[in-house]
Amino acid sequence: MAAPVTDAGEFGNWLNERLDSLEVDREVYGVYILGVLQEEESDEEKEDALQGILSAFLDEDNVEDVCKQIIKQWTDWCNRSAAKRDADDVEVQAIASMIEKQAQIVVKQKKVSEESKKRKEALLAQYGNVTDNEEYP
Repeated sequence: MAAPVTDAGEFGNWLNERLDSLEVDREVYGVYILGVLQEEESDEEKEDALQGILSAFLDEDNVEDVCKQIIKQWTDWCNRSAAKRDADDVEVQAIASMIEKQAQIVVKQKKVSEESKKRKEALLAQYGNVTDNEEYP
């Protein structure tokens, strides 16, 4: 199932113009048609549902052509939207990578000498077992 589209963008504009040219109420049927396009799995299911909707307004000769045209426009718009999202994701990944590299440059790793490690271990061994009620030696 396709994810619901909250903003149909240029497809919504195209659909509204097409419904106006067919003298179909775009306020009612535009939203209904968008719902069908978003919910139905296959193009065949979409076409059947669209034919059921538009058959009340169009003659049999035009219904099939108009339905195929709507589905083609929808598919093209979905493909363009997916490509744009992919391009946006690539840009975000590139920016994240640059920020990560800059952070590595700015934050230098602290190098601890072997002698410092031994002193730290000795201090932890000496004072590591002190509880709250005990006093330090």
